[in-house]
Amino acid sequence: MVRGHGVRPARLGRSLEDAPKRPMSRETLVRVAKLYKPYRSALITVAILILISASLLVATPLLIRQIIDDAIPNSDRTLLYWLTGWMIGVAVVGGAISYATNFLNMRTGLTVMEDLRLAVYAHLQKLPLSFFTSTRTGDLQTRISSDVASTQMLLTDTLGVLVSNSVIVISSIVAMLVLSWELSIVALITLPIFAFAMFKVGRKRRELTRETQKSLSDLTSRTGETLSVSGVMLSKTFGREADQFSSFKKNSSELTSLSLRQTMTGQRFSVVMQTFFTMAPAIIWLLGGSFIMDERESVSLGDIVAFTAIQARLLFPMAGLFMRGVQISSSIALFDRIFEYLDIDPKIKDPENPVEVVPANFRGEIEYQNVGFKYTALDLPRSSKNPQESKKIRQNADAPFKLDGIDFSVPSGGLTALVGPSGAGKTSVGYLLARLYDADSGSISIDGINVKDMAQADLSKLIGVVSQDSFMFHASIRENLVFGKSDATEEEMIDATKAAQIFDLIDGLPERFDTVVGERGYRLSGGERQRLAIARVILANPRILLLDEATSSLDTLSERMIQQALTRLREGRTTVAIAHRLSTVIAAQQILVMDGGKIADRGTNEELLERSSLYRRLYEEQFTAIPSLS
Repeated sequence: MVRGHGVRPARLGRSLEDAPKRPMSRETLVRVAKLYKPYRSALITVAILILISASLLVATPLLIRQIIDDAIPNSDRTLLYWLTGWMIGVAVVGGAISYATNFLNMRTGLTVMEDLRLAVYAHLQKLPLSFFTSTRTGDLQTRISSDVASTQMLLTDTLGVLVSNSVIVISSIVAMLVLSWELSIVALITLPIFAFAMFKVGRKRRELTRETQKSLSDLTSRTGETLSVSGVMLSKTFGREADQFSSFKKNSSELTSLSLRQTMTGQRFSVVMQTFFTMAPAIIWLLGGSFIMDERESVSLGDIVAFTAIQARLLFPMAGLFMRGVQISSSIALFDRIFEYLDIDPKIKDPENPVEVVPANFRGEIEYQNVGFKYTALDLPRSSKNPQESKKIRQNADAPFKLDGIDFSVPSGGLTALVGPSGAGKTSVGYLLARLYDADSGSISIDGINVKDMAQADLSKLIGVVSQDSFMFHASIRENLVFGKSDATEEEMIDATKAAQIFDLIDGLPERFDTVVGERGYRLSGGERQRLAIARVILANPRILLLDEATSSLDTLSERMIQQALTRLREGRTTVAIAHRLSTVIAAQQILVMDGGKIADRGTNEELLERSSLYRRLYEEQFTAIPSLS
């Protein structure tokens, strides 16, 4: 069984094998549209405001036409006052509507973006532990923060831009046709060419966006790993700072290159389009002027002025639609990445009608009945401390490993220990109890109730886990402690830390429980972090304890203090202990010897020493004196 914080580079993307192939962009757009379903009333209001605003924009050129063709030639001051007054009124109303539209658009879009971010985070919390042991933290961070944040443009103002520009374009085309169908044909003939070019540019931008976000994910992962406390310590002790900088620089340069290509893709198309749109009025004046000079009555000077004004209001929204289409294509790649995670099956799910769990009513009797479980080595955390065995595990990382026929029971208040060589399946057996993994066959029950029939939140109240990796948040001692019981009082924290043999240390600190422990608790020693983790479990007061090599890699004094804390913790509780050091479990009522995913033998320490060659070998390796190197 493999354990730890990393996986081989070749398998970093393995976690997404459970995600289906991404659907076509049309299907993705449908999914994006469904995100707006709870906000239909706001969208309808925005649409109505946009229709009014677009209509007002087209009205202004028509008012100008009336001024040129009627008011001024006829010296009609009253009509001139009315028309200019209407122009001022249209401008004021249009400004107010524009502000209201932008506000509603932005609020709705940001709320949808928050919903999406929360949905991704909540879904990730439901995924099994195996997902996180084979996925880089940097990739998770990029998808939750950068990918979701980069969709802001599409979510906040795209709907408004599409609707308003579409209404402006349609109304402008209608108005232009009313003014002059001949001029309209000239003005609109090139639009299909630009539409085709937009499609081609958008597809290229979508591909580059996906590559850019992947490169950003790689850079984020490298930053998180190399600038963590452990990463910095490793770099310094091996003198690899220059190499790390070189690798970071390579990743950074790749990201810069991709970002530049993504930004510049379509810029030539945009420049050509803007240049044409700027020149378009000249063509209309040339053609319209010729009509007037030829004394054709179908076009007047007011018609040309109004036509060019409407044309300007058509061309620039049309350009906006084309470029927004390119940007939407880029955003679709971001949504594809987000939906990849949302489409991963959590596998470990709560039952539709979970059994009601009242922890105080449970005795804590555990029973494994013919339990089977299959995984590949890289699906699980790394635990091997033997270099030769670690090499063997890596070489066979893709080979399936099975737990088969796991069958044992633990009476209420009893202590059962799981021992065996690294990779034998000890941690897997324990994690199946806490549903960090789910058994493929057989059943695991507590007081006769299958753990799969309980809600995971209720099961976590029954089982307290103390692992060798005693994780601490970059927060105060108090905040780390109350993670086990959110409403814990000061007195309860004092009692728990005393029981865990850590109160004297905390009491001697200037800020006592408000002392910040640093990232992953690195301001504390390994033994101190472990005792603080035990205090956290004591506060939670679970009925069952799962101890996963809780004293490995500690000095003798720390181990002794933790053993005393664990002895207090085990009182009156059912305990399953995954043991690396046999000295910690030789007093267990039942010791299970694991080998190759099966229980090779079981019994007390004395019984196993007599009949189990594997247990005897493990025992002698740990208790036989090692010759001095001096």
